Amino acid sequence: MQTYRSLFLSDIHLGSIHCKSEALFDLLENTKAKNLFLVGDIITQNAKASHSDIVRFKKLINSRDWNIIYILGNHEKDRKVKQIKLSTVNIFKTYNTYIYDNGKKRIYLTHGDIFHQKDIFQKLLKWTLTKVKKGAKKIEQKRKTHNTSTFYHLKIKPLLQKILHNAYVTYMSSLAKKKKCQIVICGHIHLPERIVKNGIIYLNCGDWINHASYIAEDEAGNFHLISAS
Repeated sequence: MQTYRSLFLSDIHLGSIHCKSEALFDLLENTKAKNLFLVGDIITQNAKASHSDIVRFKKLINSRDWNIIYILGNHEKDRKVKQIKLSTVNIFKTYNTYIYDNGKKRIYLTHGDIFHQKDIFQKLLKWTLTKVKKGAKKIEQKRKTHNTSTFYHLKIKPLLQKILHNAYVTYMSSLAKKKKCQIVICGHIHLPERIVKNGIIYLNCGDWINHASYIAEDEAGNFHLISAS
């Protein structure tokens, strides 16, 4: 059995037909950890509490001696349900953000959806992307050709996505820096990554839809980005 000090999981989306739940349960059942950080969007928005994966997750959490910290994601917030269908689990609190001090570094934890709520630059880029797409469709209709649409999908969209991604990483890192943290751990965009940005270590847990990825902290306080698939 693998032993860690801490596990960090986000964007599991239990209840979704796309969730890699078997890989998740295999990890949880065969791993020891003092801390379990759930970094948002653990249960998908429209899932029923009776879903077999959710029931199994409840039982598993109740059976283990973990210190559990639950960071709310946009799926939990959208439901306006603090218990997140885990009402039988009374061993942890929920937070919007959390600072974890492991004795070596301060780690800022947030799901990451605040980027979509408050970042003006990001909203401007989304507006630009929408306008460009509409413009491309109009040109396509006038010329009765698919060349403009192809150009948009091959050239313009990837460029805008790259700009958005860079803005997200920069914003998450800036939040950590403001809180005098050296590391930020988040999720939300479903892209497992480790990047150093402006002196801050940016770690994204990824997801359990496409990647089955997570972050593990070893006993020495080092952080590892791992794929379970």
